[in-house]
Amino acid sequence: MTTSELVYTSLDVIDTKMAVSKEFYFSRQKELSDAKNIAKTDLQFRLKQLKRLYNAVKKNEASLIRAMEKDYHRAPQESLQLELIPLYNDILHMIDCLPKWIKAKRVGDYSPAYMLGSVYVEKIARGSVLVVSPCNFPVLLALTPVANAIAAGNSVILKPSELTPATAREMQRIIEETVFPHGLLQVVQGAIPETTQLIRSPTFDMIFYTGSPKVGSIVAQEAGKNLTPCVLELGGKSPAFLTKNFDIRNRSKLHTAMKRLFFGAFSNAGQICVTPDYLVIHESIYDEVIREAKIVLNEMYPEFSNATDYTHMIGDRGYNVLTNLLEKTQGETYTPTAAAGFKSDTQDGKYCIPPTLVFDCPWDDPLMMEENFGPVLPFYKYSDLDETLDQIIARVDQPLVQYLFSDSAHERQKILTRLRSGDCLIGDTIIHVGIQESPFGGIGTSGYGNYGGQYGYDAFVHERTVFKQPFWMDFMLFMRYAPYTEAKRALVQVATEQRAWFDEDGNDYWYHNRLLYFFSFIGVALGALFAAYRS
Repeated sequence: MTTSELVYTSLDVIDTKMAVSKEFYFSRQKELSDAKNIAKTDLQFRLKQLKRLYNAVKKNEASLIRAMEKDYHRAPQESLQLELIPLYNDILHMIDCLPKWIKAKRVGDYSPAYMLGSVYVEKIARGSVLVVSPCNFPVLLALTPVANAIAAGNSVILKPSELTPATAREMQRIIEETVFPHGLLQVVQGAIPETTQLIRSPTFDMIFYTGSPKVGSIVAQEAGKNLTPCVLELGGKSPAFLTKNFDIRNRSKLHTAMKRLFFGAFSNAGQICVTPDYLVIHESIYDEVIREAKIVLNEMYPEFSNATDYTHMIGDRGYNVLTNLLEKTQGETYTPTAAAGFKSDTQDGKYCIPPTLVFDCPWDDPLMMEENFGPVLPFYKYSDLDETLDQIIARVDQPLVQYLFSDSAHERQKILTRLRSGDCLIGDTIIHVGIQESPFGGIGTSGYGNYGGQYGYDAFVHERTVFKQPFWMDFMLFMRYAPYTEAKRALVQVATEQRAWFDEDGNDYWYHNRLLYFFSFIGVALGALFAAYRS
């Protein structure tokens, strides 16, 4: 199939690409096994591919920004600060840290059966992996997991979103013009039929999907038929809290809080999986917060038109859904003064919704039902925090993230204890996704698995235990072999069974469990020597 911007990959070619991806992985592993220094050769290969990817994207920065602007009027600064710079930083972090991540980790076990052997955990590539990326961050959320997969030693097939066709086409051009080894990184273009063929294939050793919970559920079901592991980065209706313990007497602090909330709510026109989806505000500060919110919104958007440097909705579907919800809301809508009377020029394919605050939304409001995924921020006034948490838990028990604006550590901990979420930010919004040394991911319906820094690398590897037991140890382990005797059973119990370090009431004994293991080891050694002497 062909759209005005994108040529879809035929189903026959998809089969060929999957076969090439799998063959590349096995061929490279065979070639690698013949190397004089396998570890060094493998590391150098992976680093070289990451550097190629970095240079290719950096070289084509301007064309990628233009493509995103063409797809959905993406503000160029947002493409740079929210998409490309984080991608550059991610890849450079991988290049810098890969020599450390790739090393096997030695571990120990204090049991006499293992303590004199060699135990280490190595991280091996999964094989051929599939990355299915979304439309809202069409470069970052495509190429960051691709880079993670390459860093981990896999071959990759990327399926970009068809909803941002200019960007998908540009990424394919960049990848195909970069001198990657044949089969390492390939692109498949398409929509539902092409994606279905990919996720149903037993070829892949892992699937990394970013998108909606509805489609994520389908991906998981299809992958489960082949026992293919998945990482699902999904969405969720993420709440923001402005509690009674947030000091609004500090006007500058309240002003900054509003700017941070609106940065998260309206960047990329609110089309961010971690955007604050609604704001719950304690009744004692509600009116003051609304007054400040109006001031800040007009400061941030002093001018507004179809030509404003402001990101539009990605296509007509999301635009129509959200405008319909705004027509049905029970709340009071407020847009920047400059946007008064604004109407998007949909005839020319411009699907623009101004940043919109909706005051006094009840729980049963249409805007409070599902993730809005657009530049709309409902305000809900609450009186009792526990009752509010009860309502949130009853609706969306596992949001992707929660945002807390409270000066009370106890209150923050109360919310964190009651409300499960993938992540949490205190005093800011959305920027946590760029932290290199912490995991980003959902919980339950907002996804499973995570990535970011080493966590992204670990998502694409299998941790394999390698244990080497010296043969001379058998004089201490003879009791495991048949024929079994009472003496052997007693030795097995002394040597291998851990002893509880607490009594029936749960009170700890004065000695440490490892001390018991030491004496167990001595006992086994003496028993073995005695048995050897008797024989």
